[in-house]
Amino acid sequence: MALKTSSDRCLRCSTLRDAGEGGWNADWRQGRKQGLVCPDCQTPEEAAEALVKTAYLDYGNEAVGSDGAARVAPFGGWHSIDVGHHPLVDDPAIHLAAQVENGRLAIAVSAHSDAALQETFAEGPCRTAVSAALNEKGARPQGRPISVQPLTGWPQDSVMIAEDRALYADDQDRGELILGFARDMNPHLLDAFAPWAADAMRSHLHSAPQRSTVESLVASALPAPRPGRPADKAPDNGMAVGGPMWQRFWFGPESQDATDGPTFDFISAVKQFRTRVMSDSGATGVLAQEHGLHWDDLSPQQHELMHIPRTAEPDLDVASLMLRTRSDDWTWDGAYARVAPHRLTSDLTGLHPTDISALRWGLVAPGAFAPDRRLSPQSRSTHALAAVTTTAAYLAVDHTHFIPESLALDVTTTAPLSAGNRRALTLPGPWSMVLHEPVPLSTVHADDEELDTLLSEGRQASGVGHAVLGCVLAAHADHTLDTTLGLVLMTSVHPQRGRQWYLQPAAYGDHGAGQLLYSYAAQLAFSKWRKPPAPPEQERGKPGSTKALKRLAKHPDARAGALHRMSILTSPRRPPRSLKQPTLSRPPGHGCSTGRGGARSGPNGHALASGMRTATSSARSTRTVRSRT
Repeated sequence: MALKTSSDRCLRCSTLRDAGEGGWNADWRQGRKQGLVCPDCQTPEEAAEALVKTAYLDYGNEAVGSDGAARVAPFGGWHSIDVGHHPLVDDPAIHLAAQVENGRLAIAVSAHSDAALQETFAEGPCRTAVSAALNEKGARPQGRPISVQPLTGWPQDSVMIAEDRALYADDQDRGELILGFARDMNPHLLDAFAPWAADAMRSHLHSAPQRSTVESLVASALPAPRPGRPADKAPDNGMAVGGPMWQRFWFGPESQDATDGPTFDFISAVKQFRTRVMSDSGATGVLAQEHGLHWDDLSPQQHELMHIPRTAEPDLDVASLMLRTRSDDWTWDGAYARVAPHRLTSDLTGLHPTDISALRWGLVAPGAFAPDRRLSPQSRSTHALAAVTTTAAYLAVDHTHFIPESLALDVTTTAPLSAGNRRALTLPGPWSMVLHEPVPLSTVHADDEELDTLLSEGRQASGVGHAVLGCVLAAHADHTLDTTLGLVLMTSVHPQRGRQWYLQPAAYGDHGAGQLLYSYAAQLAFSKWRKPPAPPEQERGKPGSTKALKRLAKHPDARAGALHRMSILTSPRRPPRSLKQPTLSRPPGHGCSTGRGGARSGPNGHALASGMRTATSSARSTRTVRSRT
């Protein structure tokens, strides 16, 4: 639109602007400059608006788009996106560099970049530009999970995505990508990222530096000096979730008295447990029949990683092979979870017996069933442990048990069993799984006095802390409890991936987790459980179809656990004071009635120091709601 007056005259009164005269405002309409307005013609509202915009918008770096309209970005923001080269991405461990400069967001990627990192960016121009750049470079998805890490000394106006080995002194590849940024970063950069990434980055802004931080990386000197991996900290209602004390809660003290039994050997226990799962799942037979390999003949490293390198043909992923023996049950769980009338809540409260499908299905991602040659040794170890624990959960499909919300707290905080009662424990089957409402781990660990304090202060809600959801237990052929290793079903909130749940290995004993496992076993051995009703018959529809399953899921018997073979606790019991060794002819469920189970003998195990956290991606396993690795 052509101006009817000189560009130096007021649009409203045609007053000529003197050179250097201030107070004049530009009149913009739909991104196009129409002319100037003198101070006398400006309304008070226009004058105030001009003052605000001058302080906020960077008019010195405006740009004109293809439509002819001018675009002005806020100071530190951008009005356009440029894709080009940056020296950082020449390093094979650096997958992306982004920087805001002069009103433009410059993005650089390379052929070695993980194409999946585009999901880190917000939908719209940013993700479109990154996706196009990755496609142009020929980048391929590598499936690396992305976590967020503030970097000390990093420029305020830039971010990068790098492999974890590029940022930590040990140079180990943990299979993750790190989104690095400055704690005092330009907040406008957050607009470029997806909500989950932006929220995680925002939580670190203007906060106190961590004890160990990553040194500044510059393009002229890569790789830069790197300190050790920092210790994550996340207080959990006053209870520590990391460090030696946390390990003692799960596995007991490093040394025990002779009366308490030998020191727990985690490596040996996991090896025995893994071999048991391989055998019971039928994976040992599949390995021998289809590949001519015997599990007992494999090396210790091949056992631990569940991975067999081969030269003439692709490597064999034993973990995926084992998971595939449970693929039918896993697929059914996923189908049921999609049509179930009851859905998981964001904090997993209000659990229903049929929620076992969604929780079991969420323990691993679909990719876990297929081998991935790009996994690092550290990632393979995590993948293998997740496969073992998930397979164990599915071995218990015939013996699943649900504890109602009103009884969950009593079961998880009962008094410890005597040695004689522990030896008398029997389980209903070779594998059993228990599910209940989330109970905070700090509550499980508390003694009677601490528990009363937590309850009186209302801190028993799970919130964002670690909470217990149940367990997976194993039994010998004679139904007596197998104390090699137990699995505790845990849930917590990951800062990037949201709500997740996983199976945490734990040792039996007098420490916190050990007493918890014995408590679950005591309920299975001595309490009264209501057996599931007979599965309802399908009245119409194609057998196995989604519609037919949806109709079955609405049946009252199905909602009562018929399709999941779910027994429900009706009367928790304390074991008798004196029991003889169990016999196969004696069915579980007999014994005298009790309430809380008497006084507790102090804290479960050792006192835990606050402010430390474990990095349990073991079950990816760590999973998002649904986040799965």
